[in-house]
Amino acid sequence: MSVPLKARAFVLVTIAGGLALTALAAVRVVDTSRATLALLVLGAIATELFQVEADSASPDPVDWQPFSFSSGVHLAAVLVLGPWAGGLVAASGVVVVDGLRRAPARRVAFNASVFALAAVAGGYVFQSVGGTPGALHLPSGFLPVAALWLTYATVNTVFVSLVVSLDSGLALRPLLRDKIFAEMPSAAAEAGLGVSLAFFALTEPWAIVALAPLIVAVYQGLARHALQRRETARALETFANVVDERDAYTANHSERVAEYVRELAEALGLSGSDVARLRWAGRLHDLGKIAVDAAVLRKPSRLSEGEWASMRRHPRLSARLLRRFRFAGGAARAVEYHHERFDGNGYYRIATEAIPLAAHFLTVADSYDAMTTDRPYRLALTAEAALAEIEAGAGTQYHPAVARAFVAVRRGLDPAGVLTAEEHAELRQVWQRSRLPVLRVAAVSRHAPEALALTGVAGALGGVGAGVAALALAGLALGLGGLGWRLVDSRRLRRLARSLVVTLAADLPRDYLFHAVVNRIEADADVRWAGLIAWNDGELAGAVEIARGEQVFAGLGETGLTSWLLRELDVAPGELIQTDGRELGSDGVFVAAPLIAGGAVRGFLALGFGRTVPRHVELALRARLGDLSERLLSGAPVEQLPLRVAAAG
Repeated sequence: MSVPLKARAFVLVTIAGGLALTALAAVRVVDTSRATLALLVLGAIATELFQVEADSASPDPVDWQPFSFSSGVHLAAVLVLGPWAGGLVAASGVVVVDGLRRAPARRVAFNASVFALAAVAGGYVFQSVGGTPGALHLPSGFLPVAALWLTYATVNTVFVSLVVSLDSGLALRPLLRDKIFAEMPSAAAEAGLGVSLAFFALTEPWAIVALAPLIVAVYQGLARHALQRRETARALETFANVVDERDAYTANHSERVAEYVRELAEALGLSGSDVARLRWAGRLHDLGKIAVDAAVLRKPSRLSEGEWASMRRHPRLSARLLRRFRFAGGAARAVEYHHERFDGNGYYRIATEAIPLAAHFLTVADSYDAMTTDRPYRLALTAEAALAEIEAGAGTQYHPAVARAFVAVRRGLDPAGVLTAEEHAELRQVWQRSRLPVLRVAAVSRHAPEALALTGVAGALGGVGAGVAALALAGLALGLGGLGWRLVDSRRLRRLARSLVVTLAADLPRDYLFHAVVNRIEADADVRWAGLIAWNDGELAGAVEIARGEQVFAGLGETGLTSWLLRELDVAPGELIQTDGRELGSDGVFVAAPLIAGGAVRGFLALGFGRTVPRHVELALRARLGDLSERLLSGAPVEQLPLRVAAAG
């Protein structure tokens, strides 16, 4: 049985089950309040009409599925009238709205069946854990409601993912993962709407009218947000086309690279989101060439050293541009390293273990397209000659497994036939090595005491309102703990800030001053490494002028440090650049304070901490950024550096 045939069979079985269930539901709801049922069906139809349409071409998986508030009405129907009425309401909204939109009959029937099955299954789970339709008692009813929501969402997610898996041949697990991450936040919001609708319907039905403007406003906000994401993606795609068209020899280059990468990723069985991320990385990998003179791009002879320096900057500039966009930011490192070689002798000489696997996909696709198109300095190779070059470069210029898989796909073969099981498994985890968590330490830690205090206050008030003394006391304890933490931090912050003022005011050469500042911070935090970095934004490059501490940059060195700073350079004024140490091949957390002169970044004070950045240290650095810039950017370094100097203050 072919894969599409399996998918059709599954769809037909689901439709048959849905039709049978809907017919049974119509019989079972005979004694149900017709007025209430009619209003809920009307609500399901109305919310289906207020739908943010799907966009399968979007780079953001969130856009791949349509969004509406209809699931909230389905859940409300279960809570008010029971499982069978919920199933009937769920099916009715889809059939009416999608039928009027002239959607394919099979798709309408499948979607209606899945919604009906999900509502009925969720309703019975709701009852099995103590829920009673028509009687919503809170807070004791939250557990049955949660069971209803989880069951409804699970059935819906599994059925849709399963039919996609059967139709496309993609593995079910990554499809489920993508759908869960993309839809669970909105599904939770719909569950909240369902509880609100049910509560009002059971206590004060006319209050539902007050929810209508709120639902419309939220819908408009989501629709505008989706439109902005899609417009941004299209703008970047247009930008990529403009870059390609600056050179007649590379017209449509990024589009072809994107398709080569997509075909390879799909042949390897990657998930839809991984395929999309790789395709968009290929589509946008050369954005940085906008800063390269068109004459250099079209030059038929050997480039001068200055021209090569300009060309070598473009991957970094591409990464810097992409880092500003959420949907593409995760691919920035892969794009930056797409001219690196497997043997470490690429543009930036990045060690093999530090190159994201996704970058190797871009490298082989980019090279293949370059070899098979005419260039000013040579004619195009045939496809077979280019594939032979890639085979010859496997293990030196190209990742060996990626190269073999790419060659197999271009020759119409299944890459699984040329890879070992271990290699195939490695390539299917294409983003694992580049999914480095970037810790926004400032955002998390800066308000932690206040958040703890507010949580405690909320818990104490909730405990008082619910008459639960233990909850009220626990909340009070948390609130007092948060306030105490805030007071201690404020005291430490004032002490460190004053000490930095005194240190920076000392009449010391810049090198001594650097060590004095680091010494003072070391007294309050576990500083493993510190460096003063000179920065040339025009050249997109930096150099470590002074450094002390452990050798922490495992294979990345100064180049990796420069790459990190470049990707994060466009930080808001007064903010620090921060990342998890794994971004630099190390442990702990790294922070860089931008040193600004004349309105431009001229350097950084970079610090590597053992585990985390103490809140008061982060705040003190932010408070003294101006003084740090003024003192650490002035003067010439001395040749002999002391291991330590006495910390002023």
